[in-house]
Amino acid sequence: MSEQLCKGGCGNEANYKGWCKIKWKSGNKFAVACPIVERKRAESISRFRIEEAKNGKNPMQNPIICAKNHSEKRNKKCSDILKKKGKLGLLPQQRESIELKEKGRKNVSIALKKLLTEGRHPIQLETQKKRQKRLKKMANTLIEIGKKGKLPIQNMTQEQKEIFGRKISKKLREGIRTGRIKLSKSWKKVPYKDHVLRSNWEKEVAIFLDENQINWEYETKRIPYWDTERKVKATTIPDFFIPSLNLIMEVKSNAEYNSLKTKDKSQAIIQNGFNFILAGKKEINTIETNENDFLNRIASLVI
Repeated sequence: MSEQLCKGGCGNEANYKGWCKIKWKSGNKFAVACPIVERKRAESISRFRIEEAKNGKNPMQNPIICAKNHSEKRNKKCSDILKKKGKLGLLPQQRESIELKEKGRKNVSIALKKLLTEGRHPIQLETQKKRQKRLKKMANTLIEIGKKGKLPIQNMTQEQKEIFGRKISKKLREGIRTGRIKLSKSWKKVPYKDHVLRSNWEKEVAIFLDENQINWEYETKRIPYWDTERKVKATTIPDFFIPSLNLIMEVKSNAEYNSLKTKDKSQAIIQNGFNFILAGKKEINTIETNENDFLNRIASLVI
């Protein structure tokens, strides 16, 4: 006798009253969970919601309902429930498998790219005034969270910060190479080997190090410092790190060389136990005209 196939047309074997899967059953009642039926149900609901919205009948289009749903009291109640569930590890994103999380991220990414291509992404549709208001609100929220010491990066160890920084740096470099990230006109893009440097002076330093067979890393260190001007804790990402000499080289323009922020960063680098060279116009000229003098300077710091 041949096996009975699911009524939904998915091609799977029928396991319960002609259906491959069910969600639940109670007495003689049950809910079908066949993938074909589920897909058709989702498409039907989606079409209904779209038509409902077109006709202005979606409950969320009603200002009275919307105001009630987004009241301060209701939002606080929802926030408390989510926090409680989060502590117990009961949030959906905490319980789903790594495969499902990755699948969800991919689906969201595909959907956003499609909206961007069609010019229907919310960011593309918002006015300049709304955008400024949104960004200002985000900035104020981050400042308040930062004052309380609750920003995720404030609770990371130095090792976690370095790992996080490397990931961000890698993503930025990939975005710049592929053209996904557009650089400001004021931000110079100077390609050198596998790196995208920020100035021709940085390229001069990179060439100098390579010619003298000195291995270096670009923007791999994250060093916390106190920004005296803004009176906040910040993080600096020095330009060059030479592991064999425990040496950091920071390249600065004439405008930045003697700035208070540069002094704060330089002090923090030295206090963290690194050998340090601040390279400006004078140092670049030395590299171009007399490499040995610059090599001697490096040697004097390390000894």
